[in-house]
Amino acid sequence: MVVADRRLDGVVARDHVGVALDCAAAVGWLQPPVPAVTLIVGLSEPVRSRTGALPDDWIGGLGETGDVVEMPRRHGSLDIKLTPLGAYSVLGVPVSELAGGCVPLEDVFGRPGAQLGDLVRDTPDWASRFELVEAFLLRRAGAGPQPTPIVARAWSLLCASDGRLPIGELAATVGASRRYLAARFREEVGLGPKKMARVLRFADVRRRLEAEPAGLADIAQACGYCDQAHLNRDFRELAGTTPGDFVARQTAVAGRAEPQVTFVQDVATPGRVGSARLPRDRRRPAK
Repeated sequence: MVVADRRLDGVVARDHVGVALDCAAAVGWLQPPVPAVTLIVGLSEPVRSRTGALPDDWIGGLGETGDVVEMPRRHGSLDIKLTPLGAYSVLGVPVSELAGGCVPLEDVFGRPGAQLGDLVRDTPDWASRFELVEAFLLRRAGAGPQPTPIVARAWSLLCASDGRLPIGELAATVGASRRYLAARFREEVGLGPKKMARVLRFADVRRRLEAEPAGLADIAQACGYCDQAHLNRDFRELAGTTPGDFVARQTAVAGRAEPQVTFVQDVATPGRVGSARLPRDRRRPAK
C-alpha cells in the first residue's frame, strides 16, 4: 500500500496518487463532487473539464455539482486529496473562498506555490516528488490556523454518519446553535453542514455502487434516502445523469484503460487512508 507521511494524518484524506497515462485515446469520466479538496501538480499535458484546460498546478475547493473530466492520451500528475479541515490549515484562509473553484497554486500560495510545481517537474522519481509536496504541506499546516473545536467535532460526527446525521441533532451534540455552526462550518470546511452532508452521503452511495451496482433500492435505504426516487434526484443534480448511466460510463472507462494507466480515478474518503497505485519506488509499509 502506498502510504502518505503519518505526520499528515488529518491533513490528507487518503494516500497519494501518481498518474501516469499512456493510452491510444483520451480517458474521460463523469466526476461528481467529492468530500475532499483536490491538489494537483502536473507533470505534462493538463487535464480538461467542461470549461477547458485546467492549470498545470491547481487546488480545487468543495463543490455541489459534478463535471466531465478528460485526461489526454499522455498525462502525468500528482493527485493529493486534502481533508477540508486540513485544507483550512494549509490554505490559511477560509476554505469557502475556494468553493466550486479551481485555482492555480501560485494564486493561492504565491511564489512558493509556483516554485513547488517547478521543483516537482525537475525531480526525476516519484518518491522524491511526493516528498517535496509533503514537506510543503507540513510547513503550511504547521504554520496555519487550527480548526475550531466545535467544527472539528461536527466534521468528525458528520463523516462517521456518512452525512446521515440530522443537522439539528449535529448542532445539539456539539453544543452550538444551528446558525453559529453553519457559519463556522462553512468558513472552515468550505460548504455548510447541510450541503456537506449531502456530498458525504453521495460519496457513500458511490462506494456502495462500486461494490454492488445493481442494488439501487437497497443502497437508497442504507444511505438514508426516503426512496430510490430521491436517490435518482441526487444523481441528476450531483452527477448530471442517472445511476444506471453513471455506472455504465465508469465501467466503460475501466474497460478502455490500458495496462499503461497507473491510475484513473477514485472516491476520496475523508479521514480514512486507503490504497492507491504508484510506481514501486514509492511503496513502503505503513509506519
